Amino acid sequence: MIREAWEAYEPFREQFTSLAPDKYPPEYIDSCVMIGSWRCWGTDEAAILFELKKYPSGITEVYGWAAAGELNAIKELIYAVEIWGRANGARAAEIESRPGWSKALASEGYEITQVCIRKVLA
Repeated sequence: MIREAWEAYEPFREQFTSLAPDKYPPEYIDSCVMIGSWRCWGTDEAAILFELKKYPSGITEVYGWAAAGELNAIKELIYAVEIWGRANGARAAEIESRPGWSKALASEGYEITQVCIRKVLA
C-alpha cells in the first residue's frame, strides 16, 4: 500500500536529509514535504520525493528529487508516480540523481538528457 506525505517520508527522513545537506538542509526538506510542495510516496520498502513542475513554456513534468530504499520498490513507486503525472497533465518525468540511476532506469525508458558538471570553489 502506498502511503503519502509525512507518513511516507518519516521512515526514510534520515536518508533523504543526508543526500545533499549543503544544498537542502533537513529543515527545508521537512517543510517542503509538510506544506506539500514536494510530494512523498512510500511503502515499507522505499519512498520517493517528487513534485509536479510547470515551466514557463507551459510544459508540466514530474520531477523526482530523491529516492530511498529497495531498488525494485523504488521502481514501482516511480511507475505509480508516472501514472499520476500523466493524469495531472505531465508530459515527461525527470529524475535528478546520481549516475547509477541512468543504468537502473534505462529499461524503463529513461535516458540522459543533460550532465551537470560541478567544481567546488571554496
